Amino acid sequence: MSRIKSFAAPHKGLRYVIAKFAASLGYTDFSNPAQLNKLKQLGNEMFTLLTDHVHTENEHTLKHLEERVPGASEHDAADHEKLETVQSALEQRLSELTGLESSDETLAFYLDFSTFQSEYLEHIFEEETVTELLLQQHFSDEELMQHRVEIMQKLPFPVLLLWMKYIIPAQREDESLGMLSGFKANAPAAAFNQVLANIRTEIAAERYESLISKLV
Repeated sequence: MSRIKSFAAPHKGLRYVIAKFAASLGYTDFSNPAQLNKLKQLGNEMFTLLTDHVHTENEHTLKHLEERVPGASEHDAADHEKLETVQSALEQRLSELTGLESSDETLAFYLDFSTFQSEYLEHIFEEETVTELLLQQHFSDEELMQHRVEIMQKLPFPVLLLWMKYIIPAQREDESLGMLSGFKANAPAAAFNQVLANIRTEIAAERYESLISKLV
């Protein structure tokens, strides 16, 4: 029987947006104001999700695990601290880009972000293969679902929109249907329509139409 996986959906979304930013960083013409602004907007969305995710893990997921299994959260918490320091520096560098950077400077930023990407992917892989199993061993699915509900209740709507924007294109249709159907059943119609509008900007038309046709 398949167990609830606390990291699956957010980590798919993060992998998607991080990869998209890395690709954009590689091809953006920094001297073109429109392209640079687009890169900065994407980066700001990515960093917003990265920040929200680490706070969610520290204040909810790892907190619950630590209460039940003292010491079990220490490795992930230490990783978070290291990664946040690197992330903060990269975020600052992105905000300070003017378009006057030399090709060497833009390449240095690209390489530094690639290093962060590699370290971050290694970190979330470990969470999925070690921490996830600890959660499943020490919490029932009902408890894990309650943790998820608590997180969703505290999530600001603009951040929820961003999560949906990048999670939905990154996962299978059946996973997205479950997520969107649950949201549709519990949210105002206007909020649900905003979610759909946000998703539509990111997902291929064929996939979007298939998804919408199966929503109940």
